[in-house]
Amino acid sequence: MKNVFVLIGAGSIGQAIARRVSTGKHLVLADLRQENADAAAKTLSEAGFDVSTATVDVSSRIFSRDTSKKRNIIW
Repeated sequence: MKNVFVLIGAGSIGQAIARRVSTGKHLVLADLRQENADAAAKTLSEAGFDVSTATVDVSSRIFSRDTSKKRNIIW
């Protein structure tokens, strides 16, 4: 099983954090807007990171459970 780093909010600060702590891990970029996650994934993929995306709404109570099931992640 590969280590996973989940980043919620794919803005520039989040991307900077991801660059520092997700080397050698699978990076899941989660954002309310899929286009934001996709843009950040493109940038980080081009920099050599292993990235996938998810659309999440952190105001929803069930978002973490559903995201975990989709990505096979244990929180």
